[in-house]
Amino acid sequence: MVSTQWKLGVSLVLVSAVAFAEEGITTGSFPVERRNVVTVSIPIQGLGSQVALEGERVLGERFSVGLGVFASFIHDRTRYEDAEASGREGSNRTSYELGLSPGVRFYLTGRAPQGLWLSPRLEVGVGRSNYETLRALSGPATLPDSDSDNWSIGGTAVLGYSVVLEPGFSVQGGVGLGARRSAVAYDTFAQLGDQLQTQRVHQSSWILTQRLVLNLGVAF
Repeated sequence: MVSTQWKLGVSLVLVSAVAFAEEGITTGSFPVERRNVVTVSIPIQGLGSQVALEGERVLGERFSVGLGVFASFIHDRTRYEDAEASGREGSNRTSYELGLSPGVRFYLTGRAPQGLWLSPRLEVGVGRSNYETLRALSGPATLPDSDSDNWSIGGTAVLGYSVVLEPGFSVQGGVGLGARRSAVAYDTFAQLGDQLQTQRVHQSSWILTQRLVLNLGVAF
């Protein structure tokens, strides 16, 4: 239900943007040429922890290049009303990710940096997670805290629409599909008698992704 509402909201934004652009052309209020755009993403589609800063440089009437920098941070706290038999009272999980997203835009209508565009882009990210167990002082020893390292690389094709309003306010919206390869490495622990054995585990997977884009910024 939430995903449907977000998709409906993005669709309304795109329709409104197209209507405004068409009105600007007919009334003569279309903005002057601008070659640089800097925008900040509006988190949607359950990605509230991720923020992205994107820059676009116009190289021609129908072509531009761009680079995005994204970051995410999550901190989860779990507390038990009654300590478990193992002595655990709760846990903390902290994770972060940093990444780059270079891409190009081909403008199908209008004149860059506004109009209908198609944008293939590459997305590369690296991150780290930490899981901390909170123990009761009087309880038995539990397994140590664990860390994991992860990275991802993927590609996305986004179809979107950009509008530049006076005196340079930019609104961008779009939808996209892509694929991403994710890999994670973490330690597992096993208690064998008085010895604690540690083993490093590596996992990887391919994931099909969908993207809803809503950016606000300035053009100059």
